[in-house]
Amino acid sequence: MPSNRWIWYGGTTRFRAIVMGALLVMAAFVIPNRANAQNPPAGAIFDLATVHPSAFNGSVYTQFSTTFVASATSEYVSFAFREVPAYFSLDDVSVTQQGSSTNLLSDPGFESDTPANLDTNFPVGWNRWIQAVDTSAIGVVAGTTFPYGCNSGPHSGTYFWCDGSVEGYDALYQQVNGLTVGATYTITWWLTDDSGDAITNPTIDLLVYAGTALPTGAVPIGSSPSTPAPATSLLIALGLAGLGLYQWRRIRRRRAQEG
Repeated sequence: MPSNRWIWYGGTTRFRAIVMGALLVMAAFVIPNRANAQNPPAGAIFDLATVHPSAFNGSVYTQFSTTFVASATSEYVSFAFREVPAYFSLDDVSVTQQGSSTNLLSDPGFESDTPANLDTNFPVGWNRWIQAVDTSAIGVVAGTTFPYGCNSGPHSGTYFWCDGSVEGYDALYQQVNGLTVGATYTITWWLTDDSGDAITNPTIDLLVYAGTALPTGAVPIGSSPSTPAPATSLLIALGLAGLGLYQWRRIRRRRAQEG
């Protein structure tokens, strides 16, 4: 008949094996996700590393533009950032139909923000998405009195967006309504980067998306933008660990009853 010590040792060994298995499952899911975190969602209509591979003067803004043809009356326009050593500054954005000067974006220069918005992920009129692993140093509303990590300050006015995502890409986006199907729309924006490094995907890059849905893999940020929802793989691993603990207790209880 096994001793209590044998029961405990055997149960502990089984428990450790189960937990290690759960951790291996978590590693199998999470580690590849983090290793590929810098890979942006597919489908960008603009890639800064291709258009402007040289370094910026971090205090001087450059204007960029791209176009898309509307396939629906409502589409999502996103600006996705990744900046490992430093920060991008974004300001004065527009979406206009060719032949028109009407900007279809809400608060394109972030001037509806207030001091209360500084150092938050909640620019007025904009929404945000992240990749599932993007948990640190995502963008914030910045301004002349609080530039965050950006060296530039705003391009105009008082406020701008300062972004230094260091894991996956994070993005600002708006759902643009009132589009004419088949019409061409121009997206323009002012941008600078204060790293002093070349723009190289995936280390330092900005991408622009336009489509009837957010890019595949984008996770919309709700009321707690600095605390993204855990990756599904992590939840799976934690669930396995919980099942392992239950099974260990069940085995230990049965053997104790047998003893």
